[in-house]
Amino acid sequence: MNETTPPQRIFMANDLSARCDRALARAAQLAQAWHGKLTVVHVVHAAEVAARDRLASGAPSWRRPESWSQTLERALRADLAAEGIAATSRVVIGTTPDAVLQGAADENADLVVLGIAKDARMDRIQLGSTVDALVRRSRVPVLNVRNRVRGAYRHVVVATDFSEPAMEALRLAAHWFTGARLTLFHAYMPPGSSLTSGTGPSHSWRDAVAQQCASHATEAELPKPIEAALDRVLEFGAPETLLPDFVTSAQADLVVLGSQGRSGLARALLGSTAENLLHTLDCDTLVVRGA
Repeated sequence: MNETTPPQRIFMANDLSARCDRALARAAQLAQAWHGKLTVVHVVHAAEVAARDRLASGAPSWRRPESWSQTLERALRADLAAEGIAATSRVVIGTTPDAVLQGAADENADLVVLGIAKDARMDRIQLGSTVDALVRRSRVPVLNVRNRVRGAYRHVVVATDFSEPAMEALRLAAHWFTGARLTLFHAYMPPGSSLTSGTGPSHSWRDAVAQQCASHATEAELPKPIEAALDRVLEFGAPETLLPDFVTSAQADLVVLGSQGRSGLARALLGSTAENLLHTLDCDTLVVRGA
């Protein structure tokens, strides 16, 4: 993947529910902004297709409906036409993570776009496992959409642990979202410090973190205007606590981060617990897989 070139092939997984309307709108907005090709796919399990077709098999031939997969494909095309979205559409039969990954590979996709239920807890658990699996296994960035589209992204936050994957995420954000305000966010917990006891980092530690942040931004080799305008936020505390609070207070609409970082940030994002950043950040999230 070339971080400096916006995606030209965007692959969006759709389940034909209202939950995915925002993800579809965002995928279409990005495809238009980047002059890219959009492919929209609905994944359906083989057992569901077979069951639906069995119910129809006893009907007389003159009133026997089309196959379930054909019905779904027609509904998908109708949704795209109603929204005025120019995209290739198809139905894929298989298990969701595997079918999405295989479909994205077949399309040679540069970006996978997904939707997630924000408030329905049972849906979040079911879809969450799919999103987690895709983020872990996808070779291309995965954009998880939560919010309604109100134009291009305005404030993009790159959460960093100063690792190489985090640097890739910073480069990608700088080149993909050139019109947005860009903030580099780092939360740190020095050895021996404690949030409960009030023992915070020393001045020398804070100075060292600031220097590390400056070096990280320089090594990313961003375009000079973008590097000069880059906001830097360095906070003492746990990233899984501070980052959601910062996103809300700063009205950020996208968080970008690398999935293979060395610190607790990546573990908080990709851990097995239900309450992790991928599900609790109140904005869209773009996860960039490290090399």
